Amino acid sequence: MKKNFKKNFLVLAALSSILTFSCREKKAEKAAGPLYSLTFAKGASGHALNPLFELGKRYFPEYDLQVNVVPLEREQIFESESIGKVDGAYNDLAFPLKYGGTGGNIIIYGGAMNGGMALLANPKVAGQNPDIKNPANWKGLTITVQPFSIGEIISKAALKKTYNLEPEIDVKYKIIQGQPEELAAVQKGNADIVIIGPDFVETGKNMGLTYLFPLVALEKDYVCCRQTANCDKFKSDREAYLRLLKAHIRAFKDYKTGNKLELVKEMSGTSGVDENWVYDYLYDTEKTQGRSHNPDPNFNGSLAVYETLGLNRPLTEFFNIDVYAQALTEIRKEFPKDSFYKEMWDFFISHNNRYPDFKYK
Repeated sequence: MKKNFKKNFLVLAALSSILTFSCREKKAEKAAGPLYSLTFAKGASGHALNPLFELGKRYFPEYDLQVNVVPLEREQIFESESIGKVDGAYNDLAFPLKYGGTGGNIIIYGGAMNGGMALLANPKVAGQNPDIKNPANWKGLTITVQPFSIGEIISKAALKKTYNLEPEIDVKYKIIQGQPEELAAVQKGNADIVIIGPDFVETGKNMGLTYLFPLVALEKDYVCCRQTANCDKFKSDREAYLRLLKAHIRAFKDYKTGNKLELVKEMSGTSGVDENWVYDYLYDTEKTQGRSHNPDPNFNGSLAVYETLGLNRPLTEFFNIDVYAQALTEIRKEFPKDSFYKEMWDFFISHNNRYPDFKYK
C-alpha cells in the first residue's frame, strides 16, 4: 500500500511539474506580446488624425500586430526612416518622392490621405484684390509653402497648365519651415498666400487671414500623404506590413460605412483628441478641405506628381503595389460576398495600372 502511494505521489508530482512548466511557458508566450511589431513616425507639429490608423487598432490583435507611433519633426522623419530608427511613416507625398528619388532607403507602399490642404490670404491683399479667389489674378503675389510640399507641386502645375502663369516668375514662392511660421508670415505681410495643412485652417482664420479655397479646387483628389517604410525592413518583415494593410483596409470600410458618432467616440478615445474636433476633421464637409482617406497606394497619382520633379531614379525602384494587392486579395477571399472590397479592388485597378508590367485584373 505504501509503495503504491509513493508511486502515485511521484506520478502526480511529475504531472504537476509538467503542468506548471506548461503554464509558465504559456505565460511567457503571452508576455512576449504580438508576433509582429512596427514603429511609425508621425509629424510632431499639428495633430492630424488618420482614421486608417485609429480604426485599424481594433484589428491589430486579430492580426497579432502592434504599432507604436512616435512624434518627430517633419524634416527628421525620412532620415530616421532611411537609417532604420523607425520602420515607417505617413507624410506629405512630395517628401518621400524627393527623398526616394535621390536614393533614400525608403519605399512607398500604401495610401494615407488625398486632398486636404487649403489656401488662405493676407486680409489686406485680399481686400485690395476682390478677385483673389481666381488664380488668374495672382501675378506678382508670393505664396508660402513648406519644404517639399505637395501644395507647391500641385499649385505650380495648375498655375502653368490652367492659368498660363509661370511659377517663380509671375508668382513667387517662399519656403518657410513650420506651418505656424507660414501663417505668421502671411499675417505680417511677408507673403501674400499660404498653402496650409487641414489642421491649421481654423487657426489661420482665427488669425484674421482670408480663406480662399481648398487645394482640390486646383487639382481634384490629388494624392497627398502616403505610407512609407524603411526599405530593408519592408523586405525582411513583409508580413508585418501585409497585416498592417489588412487592418487598414478593414478600417477604411468602417470609416466609410460605420456609424459616424460611434466611430468618432472610439477614435477620440484611442487618440486622445476631442470628439468635436475628430468629427469636424473627418466628417464636416465644410472643414475637411476635400480630404479623403484611402489605403490604396495609387501609383498613377503618385507618378503624375513624381514626373514634375525631374528626378532620374525610376519611381518603381521605391514604390510597391504588390503587398497592398495581396492584402486586399486575401481580405476579399475572407469576405467574398462583401461588395465594398470588390469596389476597392476596382479602384486599385484603375489607379495603379500605369505600374510597369501591371499584372492584375
